[in-house]
Amino acid sequence: MTIDLKPETERLVHEELQQGHFSCVDEMIVQGVQARCKGKPLFRKVGRKTPAEAVAHIRQLRQGNRLPAGVTIKNLIDEGRA
Repeated sequence: MTIDLKPETERLVHEELQQGHFSCVDEMIVQGVQARCKGKPLFRKVGRKTPAEAVAHIRQLRQGNRLPAGVTIKNLIDEGRA
């Protein structure tokens, strides 16, 4: 079967395959049809965080990330430039 796609749809298909969301076009179509039949979205929507939640998340990610005694950010920058 041959399917004609709009250029923007073809670009979307290529992007989804490159990003590894699907292994082939057939898989993309099957999952889309199954999701449509079940009334489920293909991808979970990523909710936006409130500013307070974002700060808490950043602080959680930074836990345990400490510089050794006597080392400063400036030292690291200078070392990176060397």
